[in-house]
Amino acid sequence: MPTAVRRRLSHLVRRLDADRYLQLLLLGFGGSIVVTRLYLEATDYPTVGGDTLHIAHAVWGGLLLFVGGLLPLVLANRSAMPWAGLLTGIGAGLFVDEIGKFITTDNDYFFAAAAPVAYAVFVLAMWLYFRVRGQRDDSPRSQLHAALELLGDVVDGDLSRGDRRELERRLESACSSGVERHARLAGDLLELTRSGALDDAVAEPGRLRRLLDRADGWLDRHLHATRLRRMTTGALAVLGVVAVSDLAVVGFIGVDLLDGTTSDLADAANDYAAVGIQDALGTTLLLSRVALDLVVGVLLLTAAVALLRGRDRRGIEIGQAGLLLALTVVNVLLFYTQQWVASGAAVLELAALGLVWRFRREALGETPDGADHRPDDR
Repeated sequence: MPTAVRRRLSHLVRRLDADRYLQLLLLGFGGSIVVTRLYLEATDYPTVGGDTLHIAHAVWGGLLLFVGGLLPLVLANRSAMPWAGLLTGIGAGLFVDEIGKFITTDNDYFFAAAAPVAYAVFVLAMWLYFRVRGQRDDSPRSQLHAALELLGDVVDGDLSRGDRRELERRLESACSSGVERHARLAGDLLELTRSGALDDAVAEPGRLRRLLDRADGWLDRHLHATRLRRMTTGALAVLGVVAVSDLAVVGFIGVDLLDGTTSDLADAANDYAAVGIQDALGTTLLLSRVALDLVVGVLLLTAAVALLRGRDRRGIEIGQAGLLLALTVVNVLLFYTQQWVASGAAVLELAALGLVWRFRREALGETPDGADHRPDDR
């Protein structure tokens, strides 16, 4: 790689609250696909446009993508960034939802591989979110960039008390920079902040912020260590049993199929397991999913047992690995045969992963990537 390119890449720093913007993008992406498919099924797939035109929802997705990309290019206010993340996510979801039309010669929206491809794109975005969420950059340059972003809220008179404390902390860290102009700028801004000159810019939190704070406070009061342990252990155990049961159900159906027919009990099991074998590829993907489901189930049950025995760190690490395997690999295969079951499974697994991360933070004092969790972290 050329030296000039390496130098420019080394200057890149993560945007303040990038993980929150990516979280909104993921919510918009996944939510738009689920809501769109539910709406289309409920309305029997209407045509928008008339006899000649057909305005596909990919058009609206492209429009929202354009608006979402335009906002940070035109507006300097930090308040525009959440909208940019949400609109970009919704636009991308509406666009990717019609991927079946783009990858088939007959523009088949119902192409079996379309749902797995859309979910795979979601997984890539989720992987980026995990990477950004777990990234810590305590370099003076990064701290100064973050402080300068927070100063934008000072101009708008929209600086919260938490952001005020965050601004001082980041400026203090930036003062240690080996670059004189950076250290001087951070020092001057820190002196200005401590002088009280920014007090008029501190605003009371808005209604949404107060609601989120109350919800977080409620969780802190009710999800105490003992209850959080029980909920996390229970979630891992239940998901583990469900994953392992896939092997038993499919095995039972396979044995029943040996004589070329299926009994009523096998048909009911087939409906329960949502096993949709349409062709040789479907059979291969089903068997691969069952094998991986067995691995996931063993991991989750092992994690639950470890937590019951008080081996918290081991249990959390194994449980997190099992849930990530289910989310990133197993569900892609499941989407090929049953998209709604896969959607529900993904929601439950994400909820369980949230419990695992919260337990890791509260019980072990660590962030999801294993770094030490500090009380003043945002």
